[in-house]
Amino acid sequence: MKTNIIKIIIILTLSTLISKNYYAISSPAAVVICEDTGRILYDKNANEPRPMASLTKLMTAIIFVENCKMDEIIDVDKKACFIGGSEVGLRPNTKITAKDLLYGMLLPSGNDAATQIAIHLSGSVENFAKLMNIRAKEMGLKNTHFVTPHGLDDPNHYTTPYEMALICKYARQYKQIKEAVNTKYATIYINDGQKQLKNTNALLWDYQYATGMKTGFTDNAGRCLSVSSTKDNFNLISIVLGSNSSQERFNDSKEILEETYNNYKYYDLSKFTNIYINIPIIKGIETEYIKTYSDALFEALTQEEYNNIYVNVNLIKEIKAPLSQGEKIGKVTISTGDYIIYEKDIILEYDIQKKKLNDYIVFILTHILDKIDKI
Repeated sequence: MKTNIIKIIIILTLSTLISKNYYAISSPAAVVICEDTGRILYDKNANEPRPMASLTKLMTAIIFVENCKMDEIIDVDKKACFIGGSEVGLRPNTKITAKDLLYGMLLPSGNDAATQIAIHLSGSVENFAKLMNIRAKEMGLKNTHFVTPHGLDDPNHYTTPYEMALICKYARQYKQIKEAVNTKYATIYINDGQKQLKNTNALLWDYQYATGMKTGFTDNAGRCLSVSSTKDNFNLISIVLGSNSSQERFNDSKEILEETYNNYKYYDLSKFTNIYINIPIIKGIETEYIKTYSDALFEALTQEEYNNIYVNVNLIKEIKAPLSQGEKIGKVTISTGDYIIYEKDIILEYDIQKKKLNDYIVFILTHILDKIDKI
C-alpha cells in the first residue's frame, strides 16, 4: 500500500514539473520568452552568465543599423581580414555595401564582417566594445559584457540566456536585421565579385515556425543558438547556450519552443482593463469623480493562469476638495497567482475645486426655488 502511495506521489510530482515547463533538454542553459511582452516562459539556468559566441553579432548588428545607412559603400580595412573562425572572405582594398556586410556577418557568421563593422563605426575593436557595453547598459542589461564584436573566446565576454533573449527581442525591432536573419540564401558583392551565402541556422529549413536569428560556436561557449518563431500570432524567442553539438542545440530549441506553444497561448486581456471609477467628492463643486479606463493588454498564459485572472481595483474612498490634477487616487492590478500581468496607477486627470461661499449660496437658493416650484 505504501509503495503504491509513493508511486502516485512521484507521478504527480513529475506531472507538476512537466506542467511548469521543466522540459528534458541536454543543453546546460536555455530560456524562452514571449517576444511581445518579454515574459519568461521556460527557464533553465536563464540568469547564469556564460560565453555567447557569435550570438554577439546580434548586438553588433543593432549598433550597425542604428548608425549606418545600408546603401553606404565601405572600404575594407586590412585589420578586418583573416580574423579566423568563420569568415565571409573580406580582403584588403575592396569595397562592400553596408547591407552586404550585415548579411555577411549574420548569415555565414563572418567574424571578418563583424570586425569591419567595428572598425568602420569606432576605429577599432576596443572602441566598439565600449560602445557595445554602453548600449547594453542603456538596454538595462546587468549581466552582459562585451570585448569583441564577433564573440571569439574571452573570459570577460559573456551574457545570460535571458539577457541574450532581450538583445534578440530588441534586434527584431529593426527591419534590416529581421529580414537578414530570416534569409536562407543571399548573394552579396565584394567589389564586382559575387559571393553566395547560406544561413547557418538549420531551423529555417527544419522548423516550420522559425523566423530567424543566429547560431554560434567557440570551444568555450559550445554550440549556441537563438531562434525567433511565430505560430498563430504568438511570437517566441528561444536561447540555448553551451550545447555539445549542432544537432543538440537545434533539437533542444525545437523542443522548448514546441512545448511552450503547447502549454501557453497568447491572450487578448483587454477586457480586464475596462475599469469604471466613481469616487465621492467631499466639499467639492462636483459631487463625484467619474472616469472610465481601458488599455490594450496581451500576455502569454497557460489555460489555468487565464482561468484564475484576478482584477483588483484599489481606490481612495473619497476625494477631499481641493485636490490637484496628477495626484494618485488608486491603483489597478491584474494578476494570476503570483504573477502580476498589469499594474496601473490611477491619476486624477483634472483639478478638483473646493466649494466657495458663493457656491453654497447658489446651492441653497436653487434648492429653495425647487421647493417653491413644487408648491
